[in-house]
Amino acid sequence: MLILLFIVVVGLAGVLGTTAFGGLNFDAIPNLPVAVSVIGILIALYLATLLSHRGERRLALWPTLVACISGAVLVTGAFNKSAPLALADYFTFAKPANEVAPLMRDASASVRLRRSDDGGFFANSEINGATMTVRLDNGAATVILKQSDAEKAGIDVKGLNYDTPLRTANGTSYLAPIRLKSVRIGPLFMGDVEGLVARAGSLNENLLGTSFLRRLTSYEVAGNFATLRQ
Repeated sequence: MLILLFIVVVGLAGVLGTTAFGGLNFDAIPNLPVAVSVIGILIALYLATLLSHRGERRLALWPTLVACISGAVLVTGAFNKSAPLALADYFTFAKPANEVAPLMRDASASVRLRRSDDGGFFANSEINGATMTVRLDNGAATVILKQSDAEKAGIDVKGLNYDTPLRTANGTSYLAPIRLKSVRIGPLFMGDVEGLVARAGSLNENLLGTSFLRRLTSYEVAGNFATLRQ
């Protein structure tokens, strides 16, 4: 009986160890090994019951614990088939840096801007890696750049087609449509943003329009502050 008990305990401990430390995926386990594991758990509990009846309660404790823990592992795995079950999953410090990074990237980011003296909101930005100031304008359909700042952003302004009309208080001007590789404001980042480039002298400031703002989680103005969240 002791030999059988030893075999059962070692076998169940192997299942537990492989599952916890080896990242065993339950989708990869055929039905037969699972059935054998369940039978092993039942045998362990049966042996524990016999030992307990003989008065050897201390010895009966070990197969009982192993059977219970192994059973819990199997049940947990059965309800988590889409991902491996590994003990390291419960300890952040055990995860490689490249596995923790996506969680950090998914975390929400926000920027708070104070209203300027003229009543607008200005932000320091990086557009295509170039630093420039933009004015928040939810009335503008896109990000609109001055020609000089578009050149700083690496855009070939001489090869652009200025055929998009824009009506302003000073009349109608024509701008060139572009695609911006990246727009960053503090921790907020977006790639492939629709934009326009104004002719030289037709625009006094860069505008951060709705092609950026509509892709935010939220954009709100309260009092003297505007808050952008991604």
